[in-house]
Amino acid sequence: MFWNFLKKSAAKPETRTVSSTNSSISIALPLEFLQKLIPIGDLPVDELHALKVTSRHFAPGDIIFNRGDSADELIYLRTGEVFLETVNGSGYNVDATTFKACYPLSANIEHCFSAIAKSATEIIYLPLSMLQRSSTAAYVNNPLITPKDIPSILRSSHFFNGCCGVYRKDQLHVPSLPDVALRLRSALQKDIDIADAVKIINLDPVISSKLIQVVNSPFYRTFNPITNSHDAVNRLGLKTTQNLVTSISMNNLFRSNNKQLNKRIQQLWQQSIQIASLSYTLASLSQKINPDEALLAGLVHNIGALPIVTYAESQAESNYTKQELEQTIATLHSRIGMYILKKWRFPESLQQIPAQVSNWYHDENPELQLSDIVLLARFHSQFGSTHLHHLPPLHTLPAFLKLGDNALTPDMSLQVLHDAKEQIARALDFFRA
Repeated sequence: MFWNFLKKSAAKPETRTVSSTNSSISIALPLEFLQKLIPIGDLPVDELHALKVTSRHFAPGDIIFNRGDSADELIYLRTGEVFLETVNGSGYNVDATTFKACYPLSANIEHCFSAIAKSATEIIYLPLSMLQRSSTAAYVNNPLITPKDIPSILRSSHFFNGCCGVYRKDQLHVPSLPDVALRLRSALQKDIDIADAVKIINLDPVISSKLIQVVNSPFYRTFNPITNSHDAVNRLGLKTTQNLVTSISMNNLFRSNNKQLNKRIQQLWQQSIQIASLSYTLASLSQKINPDEALLAGLVHNIGALPIVTYAESQAESNYTKQELEQTIATLHSRIGMYILKKWRFPESLQQIPAQVSNWYHDENPELQLSDIVLLARFHSQFGSTHLHHLPPLHTLPAFLKLGDNALTPDMSLQVLHDAKEQIARALDFFRA
């Protein structure tokens, strides 16, 4: 694969002396500053106040840390400017006055970059264990169950509060998968054969024809074209067939009778397709995660937005603004997504996807997980968008390190995924029909 083709042998990092104008000192940082740090700012206020924080000052040209060195601290830039250098000498600057400084310079047990002070610089250090602790806090402090964490812009929003109200009463409209997808998923929990699966699939001619289309696509194309459902299922296998039937079925869920809301819901679907295609590509390149499962996980990662749009459809347009709708989606879709996938009786690994991929620093398992693939797909989908300057450095993400390709620089990774995304997106045209 071209992923392996681009691998370089990991060069031994150049060792340089780490120096500073003074040794580490314990300091107390303002709460407002700590709450801006990502993802540490998700911690409860009492834990932020109790954090053990140390600080060091560096002069221009000083080496803050070397690539390849072990680390047991979470490192942030407080003042000044730092250059992060890769093994081949390229890299990028981080200025303390920009949003990029809200993310850690390093968040791993081994530094992937070397950090060099470009100006008089202050660096702060926090316990690395706080990274996972903050990940847990991000889930617990969900606005649906912790009102104090509702964004200030939504606290007086009748639309947001109404949406939360119907959720708490279990009255939120949950989209239903087509009968064929549900029957197939239920049947496969028993011991059925290919013939039984084909009988269920053929109940829906649209899904049947789409399944034949996908098996003849660049994903699975063979020398002899497939012309019937039985051969398609035989070629794919029952588990892959189940995932693809569910994926194909989801297209019909993204509909609204309101013209403006339908436009927004179609944007959500296009985003799902994009992230699904990237997830499939990444899973294939990693050779550790099933690509078809990654495809489905990418499609359902933002499924929680659908009930929010449906709720908006039930309201008069004068009852909410576009900003309220978007903020409500951003705030609630993860929790609602988990709720929907649980209702659909999806596997636990898929149920957790909406919440796990919403946290860039999610890291529950040292091995590459399905959620890591979708998180990286979501990350790459935002390149070229207006959100680019709000993204964390790729090399600090636990999911990126689990790919096991530390010899690949983030820039090389992005180029590979960009090229692959174009190929896969063309193969996913059947999802748009």
